[in-house]
Amino acid sequence: MLKETPPFSVLSAGLAIALLLFFLALQVASDQPWLGFSAERSAEGVRVVRIDSDGPAAGLLHEGELLLAVRSGAGSLVLESWDAVAEPDDAREYAVYNRFFERHAQLWAILHGDGLQLQIQTPSADAAAPSVTRWVDLQPEAQRGLTQLPLLFWYQVGCGLAVLLMGVAAWAFVQTERGPLLYALAGLAIAVAIIASAVYTTRELTLAPDWFLLLSRANQAGAMLFAGTGTALFWYYPLPLGRFPIERVMVPVVLATLAGNWLQWFPDLDMAVRYPLLAWFAVDILFACIQWRWTRYEPVARARLKWLLAAWFAGAFGYLLLVIFPQVIGYPSVAHQTHAWAFFVLTYLGIALGIVRYRLFDLDRWILLAWFWFAFGVLFIVLDAFLILLLDLETSMGLLVSLAVVGWVYLPIRQGFLLWLAPDNPRGALHQRLPRILQQAFEYQRPIPAQWCKALQEIYDPLRIEQTDEVVRQPEIRDNGLRLAVPAVDEGPAQVLSYAAGGRRLFDRKDLDFCQQALTLFSYAQQYHHSYQTGVISERQRVARDLHDDVGARLLSVVYRAQGSDELQQLARDCLRELREVIQGLQKGAVQLQQSYARWQAEARERCRLFGLALDMQLDPAARSWLLSPRIERNLSRILREACSNTFKHGAASRVHVRLRLADERLILEYQDDGGGLLADRLEGDGVGLSGMRQRSEELGGEIVWWSPLEGGLAMRCEIPLGGGQQT
Repeated sequence: MLKETPPFSVLSAGLAIALLLFFLALQVASDQPWLGFSAERSAEGVRVVRIDSDGPAAGLLHEGELLLAVRSGAGSLVLESWDAVAEPDDAREYAVYNRFFERHAQLWAILHGDGLQLQIQTPSADAAAPSVTRWVDLQPEAQRGLTQLPLLFWYQVGCGLAVLLMGVAAWAFVQTERGPLLYALAGLAIAVAIIASAVYTTRELTLAPDWFLLLSRANQAGAMLFAGTGTALFWYYPLPLGRFPIERVMVPVVLATLAGNWLQWFPDLDMAVRYPLLAWFAVDILFACIQWRWTRYEPVARARLKWLLAAWFAGAFGYLLLVIFPQVIGYPSVAHQTHAWAFFVLTYLGIALGIVRYRLFDLDRWILLAWFWFAFGVLFIVLDAFLILLLDLETSMGLLVSLAVVGWVYLPIRQGFLLWLAPDNPRGALHQRLPRILQQAFEYQRPIPAQWCKALQEIYDPLRIEQTDEVVRQPEIRDNGLRLAVPAVDEGPAQVLSYAAGGRRLFDRKDLDFCQQALTLFSYAQQYHHSYQTGVISERQRVARDLHDDVGARLLSVVYRAQGSDELQQLARDCLRELREVIQGLQKGAVQLQQSYARWQAEARERCRLFGLALDMQLDPAARSWLLSPRIERNLSRILREACSNTFKHGAASRVHVRLRLADERLILEYQDDGGGLLADRLEGDGVGLSGMRQRSEELGGEIVWWSPLEGGLAMRCEIPLGGGQQT
């Protein structure tokens, strides 16, 4: 683990480095003769583009004129268009690169000679008339003041300092990981490249030869170190791809590339500068793909990777696509590097916010669409440039053809590719989840908190659901999206869900909103359920009273009047007993399984005792709190009673085994005795009460089977879906 330093110390050191680079850039940029005008490369030569109103060239030169030559007591030089190029690295061959610096060394000496003169050509308004050429005496001032530095200089310096400080800020607060350290080092490297570019790309005519070459090489070194450090960043962050310290390879490769460039071992600057940058970017993509696969079950690491990919590749890809790649294929850059530095500022701004504050909850919703819209804009620009440059179209015609191709070809392809590439939503659509939530709410066989917990499990598929004693009034995201705290329902405890979608993603605000909606719907459904149950219970009580007052009274009269006939009196008493059981069932609401089990066990034990059988009856502890509707409770009671009656009458058994358990939300009643069993034809028939048991099971949406085990006896298995069948 890296040694931690107080963030204030790290930020102070970063600020000191930033100030050092800032004042060094000011010193070098201002320590040159002030000519009072700026020039740029054009097809005709070196063209004057800006004249300072209070500078030495004011009134002597005019914008749009061509600068043909310079002379002084130190010599003379006929200027070429390439002399005014802002970035010498735009050259492809080393011969052009070397000649550029040789000519600027002569130009620097001429500017410091006595009697400086400039040869100026004023273009004629009439194309047939010859251009006017004149020599102008110019007396440069010793230094270029800070107010004379152009806006482009301050823009580039600002970009470099912003990248440096944001990189340092990210590392200052996350020093325990190697990734932010490499991120900060990459920021320092690209800051050096940008600030060096700010000095030599905003020169008036030239710079001191030693400083010019040094700044150009500092720009190359910063860009190459940035590329190599970025690759190392993807090796370590967010998960280490291996124990091997990748910097042991990265640093020698970068140094060897720079040495080969400066010693000119490569055949050209493409091989020395541009191809290595593209190669580092290709390795970045490879490492990013590996990171993507390795973080599929690490939601926090995956969120960090998404943020890093969105910011890093947007900047690097944008810069390479608009600046480097066109030069590789032989075309001028779409955007000059002096303006393209903004890509790196956006990169570092995004990553700094993501690492320091780590607010990543909205990534899953917009990251892919943001990438596609960015790619759409870039490809539209490239397509328009392609049509104009290669097909030699007018700008307006190229734009018109571009719009036609984009509207009729590109947009349909892009939309289809977006739909194909977009990952499936593991949470499902809202309308697809609502029916299941309502079904959970109306299942009253389990306690309400258990139903809510099961609904949460099916909606979010968390790795773990824990109960908490704390009061949770509103759903809230915790631990950077690792957990979701959910309020209690009914009298149950609050829940804390951990690791959504089986650990493959974080909880986000969409989950938060849907949880609140599900909580409201569940509450409404439960209230309706309670109202419905109240109505059902009231109706049952009314029917029970009517049966008791009317049918019960008449059966009791039959019992008294049948005293002379024992058979008729016994039949009437049996009917009266059955009626009382029905009335008791109607008067009861849903009961817990353990209460019914206690009554069933007492009855079965007493009957087995009378017939001299041993009873082994067990209840699965997980099923104790499940609720049984009166119909389920009554039918199971009859099935168990009839099974025992068959054993007593036909089995000749000495022991009975009964077990009640749960499996996949089905209540399973297993019954077995050690008697003589039954033949296959009798098992398949409707005798010995089997038909009645089958009908009671089917009435509940279940099934029942009988068989005679090899060791003897009769076995029965009855499965009842607790959420199925008739529930009244």
